[in-house]
Amino acid sequence: MRLEVLLLAIILRVRQSWQGSKGVYEEETPVHQAFHQLEEERLCCSLVLRVQGTSSRTYSVCSEQQLQMLEVALNAYNNVTTTTKATDVIDCLAKCHRLSCSAAVSVESNATCEMVTITTAKLSISADQVQQVIGSQVGAKVWKAEDSDWPSPAVQLRNSSTGRNGSIQSVFINTTGCYLIKAAGARGGGNLLTNKAGGQGAQVSARVNLTAGTQLSIVVGQMGGSTSLEFEGGGGGGGSFVYRTGDQLLLLAASGGGGASNGKNGQPGETGRNGSDSLGSNSANLGFGGTNGQPGSNNPASTPSESNHGGCGAGWLGMAVSPRRSSSDGERGGSLADGWVGGSAGDGSVSDGGFGGGGGGGSRTSAVRGTPGAGGGFSGGGAGLGYGHIGGGGGSFCRGGCVFGGTWTGDQGFVSVLLESASAACNAGI
Repeated sequence: MRLEVLLLAIILRVRQSWQGSKGVYEEETPVHQAFHQLEEERLCCSLVLRVQGTSSRTYSVCSEQQLQMLEVALNAYNNVTTTTKATDVIDCLAKCHRLSCSAAVSVESNATCEMVTITTAKLSISADQVQQVIGSQVGAKVWKAEDSDWPSPAVQLRNSSTGRNGSIQSVFINTTGCYLIKAAGARGGGNLLTNKAGGQGAQVSARVNLTAGTQLSIVVGQMGGSTSLEFEGGGGGGGSFVYRTGDQLLLLAASGGGGASNGKNGQPGETGRNGSDSLGSNSANLGFGGTNGQPGSNNPASTPSESNHGGCGAGWLGMAVSPRRSSSDGERGGSLADGWVGGSAGDGSVSDGGFGGGGGGGSRTSAVRGTPGAGGGFSGGGAGLGYGHIGGGGGSFCRGGCVFGGTWTGDQGFVSVLLESASAACNAGI
């Protein structure tokens, strides 16, 4: 096919960058002449090409940040790379243009052209994944088609299981930059017989600076167990947590919701740091939400005879101090040192606390009624002693401050990690 190279909208001033001590200077020169006469170190800013029978397309030399983002995209998305011969940069870009490629690497010293087309997303968060690089050849120039915008690859993590047991997941950071991390805690368990819903989890997000080589530990909260029995409550929802694996520095925590009672919906997870108290008519049966990373608390010894108490939600700093009074009561949820296991429900009940530190619900046994569990989070929710008390929601946390806080409508929690800017630091965060 006959090739027409039309200089439609070209920057005639060419900035020529020299390596090392050669310095930087500018000169006025026609672009076509620049492509064929300038030395290898010199870069043309942009060029508009049109192949006969096609529309025009603009190509620009990748900046360092664009090159880093391209490599991030190559390692997150499926891509096709085609290598061919090309007499010069214009020939390489013309061939790239015909294939509608996303980027091209021109190496004039050996007359090669490497064309890259990014296609569909792939799922890969493995630390031992072989990393693709581009433009590493001596004298290589990497050009990006300006209409090829690659979505920033986000790692999405969902619940690893259901119920009180789950797995701590990992994400390996390959690129230094500013990351947007989002997380949501899980819903508390409901009462299916009376159609009462567990409290919704909280959703928060924050921007965090992360360095290549960092490994993150991810806990995705799981929904508390729901009961079908009259006068029995649900388990507390698990919180979701993101922290650095090496030094266990907490970056983000999204709280789980409290379990519902026979007659009331559970309390939602809090977007603030502190967990909420249980809620009921008799203040003597109150369970207290934790503050500043502490678990929820109650006094199992004061549980009235007609009730089996609920388990408090765990906080970042640990599980509730007091264990359950008996196996008919709901157990407190586990924290970091306990593998984030949800608290067991009372004997015969299915109202376990969700993975992520949710507290278990007390069981109904003959005339004794079961009290709901509380949600896990940065601070744990408080679980009541009397069956009429609904479970409190946990608290949430964002290192450097949250950029969003709200209520999550899903049952299970989630976490996403998105690279927003390679190399550049976040405007806010650590």
